[in-house]
Amino acid sequence: MTTNPLVDQPDREPLAEGGTWLLDLVAAVDHLRRGHRPGLTVWDALEEALRSTTNDDDPAWDSPDPLAATLRRLIDDTDAPVADRMQGAVRRWAIAMAGRYNNGQHWPHPTPRRGFPPPTLDAAQEHIGDVT
Repeated sequence: MTTNPLVDQPDREPLAEGGTWLLDLVAAVDHLRRGHRPGLTVWDALEEALRSTTNDDDPAWDSPDPLAATLRRLIDDTDAPVADRMQGAVRRWAIAMAGRYNNGQHWPHPTPRRGFPPPTLDAAQEHIGDVT
């Protein structure tokens, strides 16, 4: 029987690896939005990953805030630590997308978008709220 990386789970997630899986999710979105899935956002990917862990046969496809609805379902239908469920979902999503769209290779992490040394937060605060 073929295993489904979006559903199969280990007993416990090594939570110290969470940053790596989040970077993989960001890298996958960065790649997928350039061709296979235009318009995909990190939040869309997170919702899609989390949706695979909920026990809901009828996801709220028409919800005005699908991520919030999925997070509520995830929290409501689990006795396991939510961090384990969330990290497992992100890990499985990143692995499934790598298998499907990256020839089974781990995602290369995105290149830094800021130089070194990074700008101070004071300079970045000027652009918060700007819509361009």
